[in-house]
Amino acid sequence: MTELKSVKGRLVGSYLIIILLAVTIFTGILVFLLRQYYYGDLETILSEQAQFAANSYSNYTDIVNLDKNAKKLLDNILVNTYAQVQIIDNDGYVLADSENSLLLGKKVDYPDVTNTLKSKNATKWIGELPLTSERVLSISQPIIINGEIIGIVRLTSTLAEIDNIILKMALFFIVIGAVVVVIVLLVSIFLSITIIKPVKEITNAAEEIALGRLEVRVPKRYDDEVGKLADTLNYMAQELSHHQKLKDDFVASISHELRTPLTSIKGWASTLNSSDFTDMDEIREGLKIIENETDRLVLLVNELLDFSKLASKNTSLKIEDVKIEEFLCEIRNQMNPRAQRQGIKLNLEVEDDLDLIRADRNRLKQVMINILDNSLKYTPEGGEIKISAQSKKEEILISIEDTGVGIPEDDLHRVKEKFYKGRTSFSGNGLGLAICDEIIRLHNGRFEISSILGEGTKVDIFLPAAAL
Repeated sequence: MTELKSVKGRLVGSYLIIILLAVTIFTGILVFLLRQYYYGDLETILSEQAQFAANSYSNYTDIVNLDKNAKKLLDNILVNTYAQVQIIDNDGYVLADSENSLLLGKKVDYPDVTNTLKSKNATKWIGELPLTSERVLSISQPIIINGEIIGIVRLTSTLAEIDNIILKMALFFIVIGAVVVVIVLLVSIFLSITIIKPVKEITNAAEEIALGRLEVRVPKRYDDEVGKLADTLNYMAQELSHHQKLKDDFVASISHELRTPLTSIKGWASTLNSSDFTDMDEIREGLKIIENETDRLVLLVNELLDFSKLASKNTSLKIEDVKIEEFLCEIRNQMNPRAQRQGIKLNLEVEDDLDLIRADRNRLKQVMINILDNSLKYTPEGGEIKISAQSKKEEILISIEDTGVGIPEDDLHRVKEKFYKGRTSFSGNGLGLAICDEIIRLHNGRFEISSILGEGTKVDIFLPAAAL
């Protein structure tokens, strides 16, 4: 639960940090652009006015002594501007000032004035006035006659109004940004809940399943990665439930398989132990039954041990070259007497010049005998079983086809499952085909079964051909 909360916190925190950075950067860029725009616009206006005044004086008079014409020049400039106008001579002394008469006759050392006198080019300066600390923008435009600078036209405008506008705009953007942050925060909380809730449901369901409640299922809310995870968990629970049922059925089946011979053995043992029981024929019959039932128990236990080894991969194959035709002839010869006793034809068809296979001969023989035993068990008298082998690309296909009772469609896709025992199961305890399937898998092969109820069954075994 704590982890889920921390994930939610990280998600919300991540969204919040991203949007805060975005809003801050966006606001900063807007303020910067506004400042550049307003400052640039004011600079352009002042520069044009100062340049026009300086050029007008230079073009229409050749009087080098600016002192006599400073007041007139100032008045002409004031007609077209609201800025503070100063006329400064080439030594830096103020000849005329539209706002501060105290500066008349005094030398000024403003950066723009100094730079203009040195470079003979127009320069600007943005700074604070010494006395009032007011931020201003100043443009100094040189007055040049005959190639010599005779003075400067200096226009100065306050930036207070522009800065105030920019401040208001910045505050507006900050408020908008704050609203956006709040909205995004709420949306991120909602989104994080939509993400965390399914994960929490999956976590709770996994814990329930771990406790053995296999009927628990997770609702699939979205068709995304989390939805696929829910599907996977539901499928896992379904398979666990299915296999648990198979195991329960298997235990019941094995219990029955064990109880029947044990009951028979115990009954005959009690009978034979009776002191007044003297009929030798019945004694021999009882001992024979005890022997047969004991053989059944030994076979069942051996089959269980065999399956356990195969299922746990705790077995090794004794791989050797196996000639298919020779191998299948051996199998047919072994099973043919039983087939003849039951009145069943056992035929063999092997394609010429088949490749060798690399296999554990005894394990493969175990598979073939198990399948043929099932075919003989469920094929009626007069029926036919055909064993065939042929080459299929880089594989060898061994088929066993009978004309027996077949397998119900409901059972067909499950007959190879571990512990499964159908209504007409191929083996008495649900292990025969599971063992066969495991053996073929260990040989890197495939084991396929097809059947039509009432017509017969076909088993196909695909094994890789030996590399030459």
